[in-house]
Formats: sequence, structure tokens, C-alpha cells
Amino acid sequence: MSILKYAFIASVLLFILVTVWVPSRAPHPPQTVVELILIFAALSNLVLGLNAKRLFGRFPQNSAGRAVPLNPWFATNIAGLAMIESTALFAVVLHMLGSSAKVVGILFGCALIAFVVWNPGTPPSTEDAAGRMI
Repeated sequence: MSILKYAFIASVLLFILVTVWVPSRAPHPPQTVVELILIFAALSNLVLGLNAKRLFGRFPQNSAGRAVPLNPWFATNIAGLAMIESTALFAVVLHMLGSSAKVVGILFGCALIAFVVWNPGTPPSTEDAAGRMI
């Protein structure tokens, strides 16, 4: 999971390079309401990404009635990483719309800090009480 974490960090750094190299061609900055809506969506995705394990971590039962916790653990961690990365994507969108460089930089910074803080936790056991693989 740590390899995926570093891959997501690398993609955010590439998004930052895109915003540096590609200037915004917007004739005027976006309306304040549109900008605030996009910022709110970005920050809500950031919070959801950091709390994905608590929000989406309900382990479903398989057909035999046993819990298969590894797949939902992996899926919730991927969903959390993707939601955190969407914050950086919102920053790219705001840059292309002509938003302030401060706002774009803050969103990129929030995404990078969230990736550093984010922890996948320990993977659940895939063995039952008798030591057999589930």
C-alpha cells in the first residue's frame, strides 16, 4: 500500500508541474460562488479521503457467511487515496479557470500534507481461527 501512496504523491507533484508549465488562459477569474463551491468540494473530498476507513470500512459478508476483510480494506484505502488526490485535481481545475495562485497552492499543499499524514493501517488477517486461508 505504501507504493501506491508514493505513486499518488508523484502524481500530485506532476499536477503541480502542469500548473506551473501551463498558464491559465481564462480571460477573467471565476465567479466567487463557483470558486467557493469548488474549494468546498475539494476540502470535503480531502476530509472524506482521510476518514475513508471509518466511513466505508464496513466489511461485507461473503456467500458462506464469513467476513473477507482484505478486499474491503484494500478498496477503502484506494478510495481514500483517490479522494485525497481529487483535491489536487480540483486545484488544477481552479488554476485552469483562472483562480488565485494562493488558493491553488493551498489546495496542493493540503493534498500533499494529507498524503504524508495518511496511514493505511495494518491489513486484516486472511486466516480463520483454525489457521486456514479464507
